[in-house]
Amino acid sequence: MEKAWGTIRSERDPQREKVVVTMGDYLRRHPGDPRAGRAVFRNLCAQCHTIYGEGQAVGPDLTGNGRGSFDQLLASIFDPSLVIGPAFQTTTVVTEGGRNLTGLVVEDSDRRIVLKLPGGGQEVVPRNDVKSTRTSKLSMMPEGIENLLGKAELADLFAFLALDRPPDDPRARPIPGAPASPSAVPNPVGRSAEGNR
Repeated sequence: MEKAWGTIRSERDPQREKVVVTMGDYLRRHPGDPRAGRAVFRNLCAQCHTIYGEGQAVGPDLTGNGRGSFDQLLASIFDPSLVIGPAFQTTTVVTEGGRNLTGLVVEDSDRRIVLKLPGGGQEVVPRNDVKSTRTSKLSMMPEGIENLLGKAELADLFAFLALDRPPDDPRARPIPGAPASPSAVPNPVGRSAEGNR
């Protein structure tokens, strides 16, 4: 199971679980603007994630990952260490010179270790300069996004991420369980906003 889906934390973090529930309740009652949410994504999330071909491919591509339902999206963002895919486990390399480098391993050979870093850069460490390595049980994505963004920005970000297509695509619809955004793309004739819920 871990090879296919990744490491699953054996117990929930009560603090993170509380944040998931509290923020989920808020975001369901206060849907944001998906077009404004695209700008929030570009400013914060795109340094590590891609969606619809935009951003940096450090973490998972969110176009088809982590957005199967609104509940999954909430857990992925507010409790990012709950499930970590095998390709996205963070490794810290300590060099003989005392540098600490943290990223995702893209190459581990007899000659070198190559880490993909937040922002899209890479760091090559010759094997003879590696003092130690440690794989973390925590996601590279930091916890506490609810403290980095205001509630309006979070609502906009979730409105953007909770659509199955870009917000300017007339075929865009909310993912399962997501509230319909009042400023989302117009509904086709004969389809009410209630039909999107």
